[in-house]
Amino acid sequence: MLLLPLSVLLLLTQPWRSLGAEMTFYSQKTLANACTLVMCSPPEGGLPGRDGRDGREGPRGEKGDPGSPGLAGQAGMPGPAGPTGPKGDNGSAGEPGLKGDTGPPGPTGMPGPAGREGPSGRQGSTGPPGTPGPKGEPGPKGPAGAIGPQGSSGARGPPGLKGDRGTPGERGAKGESGLAEVNALRQRVGTLEGQLQSLQNAFSQYKKAVLFPDGRSVGEKIFKTAGSEKTFQDAQQVCTQAGGQLPSPRSAAENEALTQLATAQNKAAFLSMTDTRKEGTFIYPTGEPLVYSNWAPQEPNNDGGSENCVEIFPNGKWNDKVCGEQRLVICEF
Repeated sequence: MLLLPLSVLLLLTQPWRSLGAEMTFYSQKTLANACTLVMCSPPEGGLPGRDGRDGREGPRGEKGDPGSPGLAGQAGMPGPAGPTGPKGDNGSAGEPGLKGDTGPPGPTGMPGPAGREGPSGRQGSTGPPGTPGPKGEPGPKGPAGAIGPQGSSGARGPPGLKGDRGTPGERGAKGESGLAEVNALRQRVGTLEGQLQSLQNAFSQYKKAVLFPDGRSVGEKIFKTAGSEKTFQDAQQVCTQAGGQLPSPRSAAENEALTQLATAQNKAAFLSMTDTRKEGTFIYPTGEPLVYSNWAPQEPNNDGGSENCVEIFPNGKWNDKVCGEQRLVICEF
């Protein structure tokens, strides 16, 4: 209501030539919700005013200073995560990286099980004969032989002529008994008989050994072979009939002599030892435990559960074997 008196006052005090300019300026100063003079209703009993549209446009005012910048708006809260999009296509393979350094060596693994024994190698060439071994010590003295039967008495001769009776002489001293001399003589005879028996046995042994074609001599032992192959039982019988037995090597020298015979024939041969009494415990035919052995690696192993005999390879190593198989026959004398 105050705007109406103010508008009348301005019309009276301002010339008409600047009325349009002033009304424009005034309308710019009024509030947004106020009306200008030309838009208001005419005063009661007064003349209607002009709308000023035919007036000249006033000069443009100078550019005002820029206003102060407004307050920056605060960042809003992040919205909720959207749904996961579809998987994209695989990218192209990248270039291979540089080769890494070699890692430290791993720990040594456990040794594997021993492999099966390979077949016997081909027979090598026969080596030069070895030097004769030292002479063995003499064997123990044999027992005295039994006293021989008394010889038969000769024919009794005719009685002689009766001599003259002599004069009685002085009584002589009592003579010593001849019993000690008789005992010493008997003992000497027994010793000679024992030596004779030993010579006869040795001669018989050498005589039987000569019947075999090939052989080796070690000390007082002779090893001979006929080149035939038989089972353990048959080979044992052949040697027994010849006055010997299957070989029982008790030293490296005896084992070497047997090796030479097996190498010459390129065959494995049976030895005399068995473990039929107790599995895994090999003994000589006399029941004695072994005093020498030359087993091959991982032997004896009783492969198949029935290897109770022993064979010697051409290389001199021993192996437990099935007694029913045939092997070279070598006899010991």
